[in-house]
Amino acid sequence: MGDLVSVRPTCEFYFDRGMQAFERFQYTRALTCLQRAKSLAKTKDDYIFVVCQLAICLESVGDYHGAATVLEEIPTANYQSHPELQYFLATAYAFLNQTQASYELATAYLQSDDSDFDAEATELLQELKLTSPSNW
Repeated sequence: MGDLVSVRPTCEFYFDRGMQAFERFQYTRALTCLQRAKSLAKTKDDYIFVVCQLAICLESVGDYHGAATVLEEIPTANYQSHPELQYFLATAYAFLNQTQASYELATAYLQSDDSDFDAEATELLQELKLTSPSNW
């Protein structure tokens, strides 16, 4: 019989497995792993990173309320150091037809120093302007 290999569960261990499952469209497994990674995160930055990926996975299965809920758990005080939270929450709100909140968050994201999601946030704002009865 072979040697037993001890696995010490860590945030990184479950995050990596969750992302592998996500890339294979194994969303149930991805969600399970990412939830576990979230519970094992030791730093605020790791926690926020996992939550963002978890929100993306939840949106992939159509659980926009769940995506918004996990993102809303992170205090808004973190938006300055992690402006991507605003973009991800704006996306979830758009799917939930919370257009005003989505618009405000996407606009705030575009005013931040982060540019990773500029094209996506700009496109989201354009879509919101087309579908919204109000004139922002």
